[in-house]
Amino acid sequence: MLRLLSFLARNRMLTPKYGRLAVRYAWRRLLTPAGWRWETDGLLFFGKRLEIQIGRKGTIRFGRFVWLGDGTKIRCHEGEVVIGQNTVIGQECTVSAYQHVRIGEQCVIADRAMFIDFDHGAVEVERPIRVQGIYKRDVDVGSNVWIGYGACILRGVRVGDNAVIGTNSVVTRDVPANAVVGGVPARIIRMRDAPKSLRWPDPVEPGPEGAPAPPESDAE
Repeated sequence: MLRLLSFLARNRMLTPKYGRLAVRYAWRRLLTPAGWRWETDGLLFFGKRLEIQIGRKGTIRFGRFVWLGDGTKIRCHEGEVVIGQNTVIGQECTVSAYQHVRIGEQCVIADRAMFIDFDHGAVEVERPIRVQGIYKRDVDVGSNVWIGYGACILRGVRVGDNAVIGTNSVVTRDVPANAVVGGVPARIIRMRDAPKSLRWPDPVEPGPEGAPAPPESDAE
């Protein structure tokens, strides 16, 4: 407890603002059904009007000092959602998982971004789309990634470390590490210089743009 108080004092966190955040965290952790089930290794900062839903076969893991903005929705129907430490997620973002969605450490995600690891089948034109099942593929976003307002990261996409995703982009294929992408669908605009010493655990380094994608999971 003394070490925690010392840390809070050093980082100027003994203020009414952080006190309100602590109360909000405690309420969600102790007094909501999902709060008893998600896992974390440290403090978290929660905005207002959050929706955190965990299905019977789902798991959510937060790294320490994750920030979730007002109105953000995290829905783990099954499978897992993992959000790395010190990642900041803006307001009204959506994470929806049936298999695996991971966002790495130290990411900055603007408002209304979306991450989704499934899509609905629509091949059979004589059957309603609603009953054709879903296709699932992992979404894996590396560390130190900046994602702009309203961007959508769709099923099967891997975003490399240190990448930048432009505002309102729709990302349908892998993004190499250190790339800047934008558009609908997103394309590489330029490459950033690769850091010389900055390294991240569990690095995400997809191959060149347009590399073959792994096979689809079966529709369910």
